[in-house]
Amino acid sequence: DNIIERASFPTTTPAETLGKCADWLRARSFDALGVATFGPVDPTPGSKTYGFITETPKPGWRQANVMAAFSEFAVPKAFDTDVNAPALSEYRAMVADGYDLGSVAYATVGTGVGVGLVVNGKCVHGLLHPEAGHICVPRFPGDSFEGHRPSLNCAGWVEAEAMTASGALAKRAGLDDSSGLKDLPDDHLVWDCAAHYLAAMCANLVLTVSPQRIVLSGGVMLRASLFPKIRQRMVTYLNGYIPVAAATDAAAAATLIVPSRWGNNAGIVGALTLASDALGG
Repeated sequence: DNIIERASFPTTTPAETLGKCADWLRARSFDALGVATFGPVDPTPGSKTYGFITETPKPGWRQANVMAAFSEFAVPKAFDTDVNAPALSEYRAMVADGYDLGSVAYATVGTGVGVGLVVNGKCVHGLLHPEAGHICVPRFPGDSFEGHRPSLNCAGWVEAEAMTASGALAKRAGLDDSSGLKDLPDDHLVWDCAAHYLAAMCANLVLTVSPQRIVLSGGVMLRASLFPKIRQRMVTYLNGYIPVAAATDAAAAATLIVPSRWGNNAGIVGALTLASDALGG
């Protein structure tokens, strides 16, 4: 987590954005490279599309060969999603702090919603990799908002990302763009709606992968008042079915649903963790 230099570039086209990243790296010396990107991606070494962003909804980025942009750099490299990588770094930091953990979920809630998973100390890939930000969840009572750019067909339900990403929240609140979200009061209905959908997502994570921590990060989660709302609603939705304090008591749920220790640096720290692994630890 020792970040000594950083740079940010707008996400435009693959050629322009990745080219700027490569230019920046070209002017520096480094021993390994970790690449953590939005997805879906192909994370399987040996696959013909390894290192690609595949069927993403982001315009212009489908089938973008991310790792090819860095092929000139003769250093060890690692590649994963921008949520699996920080899930790994959060998990390792918690273990280093003395927590006896086997599993961590990391969710970012910002321009999109993504979920990464570490189980038994390793990032989950499996069929592809987790995409739980797109999970189908029940509507907030009385909510008629149609959602913002859904990717799935959640007939009768709605997609978590389409209801809670910053663009969706801004559209729901009647704002021109997401920059105005910071000016909304904590008691605005938009935050109750966001808490419902994110709590439903967390409840489903508890039921399906049983993580010992759910780390919530990203720009939307800078709204600190969301955390107690999400914990309370998750406990309500689980209805006592999971007989563990963190799933039955909202106060105890503060040990389950937590903010990232690195805040908005979580993605960078995750990529650095991948680089460290590529180098051999």
